[in-house]
Amino acid sequence: MCGRARVIDRSSKSSTCPYCGNSERTDRMVFFYECRDQETARKALAEAAGFEAPNEKAKKKKIEKADPYSTMIYKYENTSDLDEKMKIIAKGLTKIKGTFTIDDVSEIVGEKNAEKYISAMLDRCYIAEVRVGQYKSS
Repeated sequence: MCGRARVIDRSSKSSTCPYCGNSERTDRMVFFYECRDQETARKALAEAAGFEAPNEKAKKKKIEKADPYSTMIYKYENTSDLDEKMKIIAKGLTKIKGTFTIDDVSEIVGEKNAEKYISAMLDRCYIAEVRVGQYKSS
């Protein structure tokens, strides 16, 4: 056993450590805190270990201050569905620039695929050509 503190179910005959994977009989373990509610036990363990939960307000402010272009790129790169990627580009570029061009799309998808993306987004009505060479999310 590694000796690290963890939450266990006392009614079980044994407990496997999530850190090292070793299993030990619960009747041989030392208990520092006992309660019936798992969430309370987790909070007590976190407090004893000195863990401080992230401040939700600070996290929200950080998200609000995020660069919209970087956020769009992150969403695009972490989405596997092609239709969803096109929607992210269409909505993102429209929100950031108002209207966008094939050059804006090529910065994201590469020159080789930019024309294909524009054509596919037009076919699926994700964008509309508002002026020659100028596109906007519909």
